[in-house]
Amino acid sequence: MDMEKEKILIIKHGALGDFVLSVGTMCHIREMHPEASLSLMTMSPFVAMARQMNMFDEYIIDNRPSAWNLPYMFKVLAKIARGKFSHIYDLQASSRTRYRYYPLLRWMMPRSFVWVNYRKGVEYKIEKKCPVGIGAQHRNGIHAPFKISDLTFLKGEGKHFDALPERYVLLIPGCSPNHPYKRWPIENFQELVCRLADRGIHSVVIGTDIEAEEVNAIAGASPMAVNMLNKTSLLDVPQLAMRAIACVGNDTGPSHMASLSGCFAIALYDNRTKQGALRGANSVNLISPDLITKITVDQVWETLLPKLDEGLQDA
Repeated sequence: MDMEKEKILIIKHGALGDFVLSVGTMCHIREMHPEASLSLMTMSPFVAMARQMNMFDEYIIDNRPSAWNLPYMFKVLAKIARGKFSHIYDLQASSRTRYRYYPLLRWMMPRSFVWVNYRKGVEYKIEKKCPVGIGAQHRNGIHAPFKISDLTFLKGEGKHFDALPERYVLLIPGCSPNHPYKRWPIENFQELVCRLADRGIHSVVIGTDIEAEEVNAIAGASPMAVNMLNKTSLLDVPQLAMRAIACVGNDTGPSHMASLSGCFAIALYDNRTKQGALRGANSVNLISPDLITKITVDQVWETLLPKLDEGLQDA
């Protein structure tokens, strides 16, 4: 009789930038459990990306509604409890997963399991033999270290790729509407577009409806700027970036995706940035000592110029 296959659950919700930075760690967990059945609990927008990783057997959707939506929360936790997981890797390590999901699962899980708090590097072994389900902490137990992700495998439909110019710089002027302080001024992007045009280089400006004002204004600054508003999906971003000379963007998920696709990427930050800096090998993080508005076009241009010259030499 065949032994039951080990079952592993990874928890990772978002935001987008956090999710893509976790891809390498997810791959590492797969290496740690090569024969296991691997499940992912995430938000619905990230499932299409996760499917292209070709490593998950099942998805548990958790769109994180209000904390007071108890029926939804218990429905999600019941799916986990039925999963018979031997290990649960909490890559989210949020107050939601640590202080609500973890304590409840200690009671709901029908068997012993290991919960790994990724942020603290702590393993909790929950022995269901104990009448109160007490978990022991092991700081040298199973650990999932951060690993640089590689997103070159991601491919979208690329519906509008045929219309792209041969040489262009990818511009990503948007970010979460909840963090307007992360947006470099529109007029700075416009000036950058004009400087690129003076050198005969196109700009490709991407974004969705929430960045429509920025995208339209920036793309309208020069005939050599291509407006790609709502013409790309998240899965298109790595391929767009790989074809570009370089990328310039705010602190937002697509900028991380461009960076992790090997593109020369320049990210713009105000002084409130924490661990969100781009991690790609060819990335440059320009961090203002004050507001993001203090980063000048000259600073970005001086950082970008060697790459533009390199591109001319290669052409």
